[in-house]
Amino acid sequence: EVAPFRAHLLQLTTKNQEPRTKEKAEELYKRLQNAGVSVLYDDRDASAGEKFATADLIGIPTRIVVSEKSLAAGGVEIKKRTEKEPKIISLGEVVSAVSI
Repeated sequence: EVAPFRAHLLQLTTKNQEPRTKEKAEELYKRLQNAGVSVLYDDRDASAGEKFATADLIGIPTRIVVSEKSLAAGGVEIKKRTEKEPKIISLGEVVSAVSI
């Protein structure tokens, strides 16, 4: 692996931003750092498309998305570069999923 980070954490918000999304993303960022996972946290005020394009260009092995949609589905969206489809996992499972 030559990627500069192990995980890329994307916080997706809308104009009517749910504060819970930002809180959960920041909580997850701290958890990953405390577990020794090198993580790039993208909390820019940019569109989802821009953030996904950036994530693809950088080539970080695991993309983690925190959004209102993923939280409503029970967690966060995680996608490894080697997998075709993302999946929703609970916040508690993220550290172990990225460490594998």
